[in-house]
Amino acid sequence: MQSKSLIALAASASGALAATPPGFEPSSETSLLVTYGNVAALDGAVVEKDITQEPPTIATQSKLDGTSFAILMIDLDIPTDNPPETNTLLHWLQTGLTQSSSAVPFNATQGSTSAFVFSVPEDEDAFAEYLGPAPPARIPLSHEYTEIIVDTSDASEDGLSALKAAAANRLGFNAQDVLTSAGLVDKVVAGNFFNVTNPGPVEGTKSSNSTTGSGNGTNSGSSPSQSPVTGAAVSQRVSASLLATMMVGVAFLAL
Repeated sequence: MQSKSLIALAASASGALAATPPGFEPSSETSLLVTYGNVAALDGAVVEKDITQEPPTIATQSKLDGTSFAILMIDLDIPTDNPPETNTLLHWLQTGLTQSSSAVPFNATQGSTSAFVFSVPEDEDAFAEYLGPAPPARIPLSHEYTEIIVDTSDASEDGLSALKAAAANRLGFNAQDVLTSAGLVDKVVAGNFFNVTNPGPVEGTKSSNSTTGSGNGTNSGSSPSQSPVTGAAVSQRVSASLLATMMVGVAFLAL
């Protein structure tokens, strides 16, 4: 009998949960299984930065049609000088992926299942080498990383050249525009997204808990029991502090 965790992983893999995030184009409803070691990075889960510095293992629950694939991984939350506006950054563009001919054991946080795993030929250089997530201490502190698999079985030489040329400009990478120019925008066959969060505080601000960290009045990080502080949470805390000050002033005048 399958465990509940295995059933949950299979349900996610079937596309019931994880796929490309809402609003992202080009989209896919087929889930890409992504794991760092045995930790699943699925359906917007928050994953620790330290374990994401090497390329993940990727797979799909069902065998995809096609003989050659590419993976694109894009950070959608690069800080700008006009927050909350964000930019994008290409973290990985690798072509030449092939998929196992039969399902193999695939272990992750939610349990074990069988999946068709992608591999990269040793002689296939990446168009954009893998960059591990590393959100800076700027708003937004939490970054969303989207991965898509593109079927490149019938890609033309011009199309692959367009991909390679676009990969040279990582900042401001627009997957929709790039894949359209490469003639591959309708070839996205699987997707996924996950989050990595900087524990804060935001640069230039003091931590709300000065007893944590290096003892100099700033928080150098959070313990495992502490929740990461998002940019929105920082704004809410500042607003709450101002409101409390105003209320004290009003109370004083009323005396």
